[in-house]
Amino acid sequence: MNSSSFNIYNASAGSGKTYALVKEYLKILFKSPYKNTYKNILAITFTNKAVGEMKERIIEMLKQFSSETALKQPNSMFVDICKEIGIAPKELSERSKNLLETIIHNYAAFDISTIDKFTQRVIRTFAYDLHLPLNFDVELDTDTLLAKAVDNLIARAGTDKELTKTLIDFAIEKADDDKSWDVTYDFYPIAKLLVNENHVPFIELLKNKSLNDFKSLKTYLKEEIQKTSITILKESQAGLTLINEAGLEHSDFSRSSLPNYFIKLINKEYNVSFGLNWQKDLIEGNALYPGRVPQAVSGIIDAIQEDLVSAFQNTKQGVINYIFLLNFYKNITPLSVLNEINKEVIKIKEDKNILLISEFNSIISEHIKEQPAPFIYERIGEKFKHYFIDEFQDTSLMQWENLVPLLENSLSSENGSVVLVGDAKQAIYRWRGGKAEQFIGLYNGNNPFHLKSNLEHLPINYRSHKQIIKFNNAFFKHLSSFVFSDGAYAKLYKNSHQDMFKNNEGYVNINFLELRKEDDRDTEYPKEVLKTINNCLENGFDLKDICVLVRKKKEGVAIANYLSESGIDIISSETLLISNSPDVTFIINLLKFILEPNNLEVKIELVSYIASQKLQIDDVHLFYKEFIELDIVSFFIKCNNLGFNFNYKEALQVSVYEVIEAVIYGFKLVDVSNAYIQFFLDYALDYVNKKNANLADFITSFETKKETLTIVSPEGQNAIKIMTIHKSKGLEFPVVIFPYADLNIYKENNPKIWFPLNPEKYKSFEVAYLSYNQNIKVISDEGKKLYTQHQSELELDNINLLYVALTRPIEQLYIISDKKLLKNGKENLSSYSGLFINYLKYSNQWKESQLCYYFGDQKKSPTPDENVIATHKQTQFISIPKKNHGINFIANSGYLWDTVQKNAIERGNLIHNIMSQIKTKDDIDITIDYFISTAIINRDQANELKTVVENIVNHPLLSYLFSPDLIIYNEKDIITKHGKILRPDRVVINSLNEATVVDYKTGVPNNNHTKQIETYSNALRDMSHKVNKGVIIYTNDSIEIKEV
Repeated sequence: MNSSSFNIYNASAGSGKTYALVKEYLKILFKSPYKNTYKNILAITFTNKAVGEMKERIIEMLKQFSSETALKQPNSMFVDICKEIGIAPKELSERSKNLLETIIHNYAAFDISTIDKFTQRVIRTFAYDLHLPLNFDVELDTDTLLAKAVDNLIARAGTDKELTKTLIDFAIEKADDDKSWDVTYDFYPIAKLLVNENHVPFIELLKNKSLNDFKSLKTYLKEEIQKTSITILKESQAGLTLINEAGLEHSDFSRSSLPNYFIKLINKEYNVSFGLNWQKDLIEGNALYPGRVPQAVSGIIDAIQEDLVSAFQNTKQGVINYIFLLNFYKNITPLSVLNEINKEVIKIKEDKNILLISEFNSIISEHIKEQPAPFIYERIGEKFKHYFIDEFQDTSLMQWENLVPLLENSLSSENGSVVLVGDAKQAIYRWRGGKAEQFIGLYNGNNPFHLKSNLEHLPINYRSHKQIIKFNNAFFKHLSSFVFSDGAYAKLYKNSHQDMFKNNEGYVNINFLELRKEDDRDTEYPKEVLKTINNCLENGFDLKDICVLVRKKKEGVAIANYLSESGIDIISSETLLISNSPDVTFIINLLKFILEPNNLEVKIELVSYIASQKLQIDDVHLFYKEFIELDIVSFFIKCNNLGFNFNYKEALQVSVYEVIEAVIYGFKLVDVSNAYIQFFLDYALDYVNKKNANLADFITSFETKKETLTIVSPEGQNAIKIMTIHKSKGLEFPVVIFPYADLNIYKENNPKIWFPLNPEKYKSFEVAYLSYNQNIKVISDEGKKLYTQHQSELELDNINLLYVALTRPIEQLYIISDKKLLKNGKENLSSYSGLFINYLKYSNQWKESQLCYYFGDQKKSPTPDENVIATHKQTQFISIPKKNHGINFIANSGYLWDTVQKNAIERGNLIHNIMSQIKTKDDIDITIDYFISTAIINRDQANELKTVVENIVNHPLLSYLFSPDLIIYNEKDIITKHGKILRPDRVVINSLNEATVVDYKTGVPNNNHTKQIETYSNALRDMSHKVNKGVIIYTNDSIEIKEV
């Protein structure tokens, strides 16, 4: 009998979901008679931090269960497990010891993983089938790669005629619209569509479209826009003529609305509104005139009203069509280069042998998910019977579809299980594919499996004190009655009630500012935050107990700056940005100056830093004058004369990391310790080790990522935390302060939407990419549907964001908002501020003259002392320039020359490496120059090696193997039918598909060399190549040739 189970936990904030997950995980281990059952369990979550926490909790529970204390004073999980699976406490404790020892001794098989790590594992096992490089690297930094792809695309201007014309035309269009002509500003956002799962289905519809296809569409749209404009003009003139010929004055119409409407359209002012009262009166046959007009006049208007309706409807449809066409037209050029950008991305990926982490889900969806589950398990070498998926509301549609076959297989097997844990109210990552609707659907019975799901709601909040839970219960239930236009979303919050666990009172404070237009929000809100912090300190809290949550990074920066200036210690990713350091900015500017010696702006920045930060110059203008005209060599000589020590010529010959070290020491940027420079140096080392990049690539990467590179703050520091709501998800704090709580839930930054098209009408294009606004809903019924759906999603996403913010505190919650009312004196229900005011009115607490409302006790609750690990402050800068190491590394083969190994293996290796780059004799000079420029060999060594290479290439018995008419494969992998990887030095294939295998050797000929050639030849024959012969070339003091 199949006793498999499919359990779904609906876990609201603070409801103990980790406890539930760990308990269910341990129950599987304890119910099984085998010690290795944990190897058949896969637990998936979304961050490495969450992975670490879950592993830590499981190990910690097993340690506690193993102790003698567990039998005398068992914790709640120990008691629950004993009760739920019917096991004696003594047996549970003994089994815990055995399980703990087993897991610790085979920790690698303890499979708790991020979903990205699991998908990468699956893809690696199918790499051969997918024609992917077997040793591909995973690229996490998609932004830098996309920026590089866009730059490469722009660099093609001038060489690609169609692309060049597209870019020039677009730049002119932007300039005509009074926008920056720099097209990269538009291309970077469009490039990100390539790595965003939400856009994949639509991009698929465009993948076969060329620049010419887009050009043809754009020409068509331009013509249609002109035709539509003419139609609007004619219909508007006809409407106005009808009024004038009837002898009517414009003032005969209520507020002159109808005549003014036609006049605006004649003047090509298309920003008119529809759905106004006068328009309803017109269409419904109501009076269009005020009561003061004579009966004769009103009679004339009534007589022509039907014709006026016709003119209005025709112009309305024309305006709607015009706005749609213009919207479509203006968004088409960035979209037209998407395929070209993708080509550049593919080139970069092939050159660097990488896959983007964002591609994983698509690859599995397209090529692997249809494979039978047993086959997938066979490939990855493991079979999972039990699955745990945490934070399910953040799972994307594609991720879920990819997992379903494996989960189905588990549920179809004996004693398999699937556990999903999530909370649709905490789904705040729609922009990267996470959709609350998926979890809502599952919880409401949309089950993809044959097995019925067991639904369990975790009703108790173990995190927060009573007043916080009470406030959130009432507030969000109230919102459910009017905020949501989608009934499923309303139901979600209507049923969001949580029971209380803690008996502590807690405290909630809602404070409204009265901001005027002239007030600076970024002064007034931080000022109120500081007051709140001081109040908390007076009530017994420490700085480390307090977290300030913000919606936007710039709000966090404003608060961080204000608090810092007020002497408050803070921890904020925004204020700890490496790029905020003047020293790091100086290093980057100096690297730019090395690359661009004529860049006056960078030179001025360098001189400014030296004058103000290093030398404290009084006469800055004279100092500038001394430097500004100098060439780069003279510039650094001048710097060295001032007491610095930077060797410009040496900097041109060493690695990026060594250049940065030279700048730090040469310009004395660190006396004792500097966290910004230390982290910057660590970033540089990591980047160089992974990318082996040049200065230009490093600078591009840093400029792309500088808004995310921050110093990692230590635990235990007594300082205020400032973070975005998104970063706070999953965390809790004794005190939360939420300023800027006046977000408009419908406001977005340059939103876009995909709009379906009739391909027969629009040159075979099936979708348009449009700027999203209210006009979308009047385009068509489909437009209305898309608009309604998008508005509903904005409602859910922004109320979810509010929910996450208000459920982070343990003891106290401070909300700082703005008493911003509408012109009619009512609250704005589209903003957080209006929602708080509406709730206070609903609960009969609102008073017009009152700005501050509070619930509960402001004093800190007594809590047991925590063992806080003291922060160790680093007082030493960790870096030693290579020249001070006192160690000579032999990193390249050439450095072994002039030692006893001169005639040994390394000389042969160098020849081997050079020959791997040569296809014809035309490659010799280029290759030798490259080896010199990269410091692998010096010029003396180059002369000798070049002679050897020329003797090989020009040898009368070998020269035919270096003909430009042949297909050459140097150092290419061959995978045999048995899965073994071979790599011959050179395979030459002629026009008859006949192959010759070449291998370079040193030393005395032996039979193993011959066997190796035969192995290569057999592999090629299995690939349907005819092998003429094999050639072994021995490069000792002279060239020896052996044919096989």
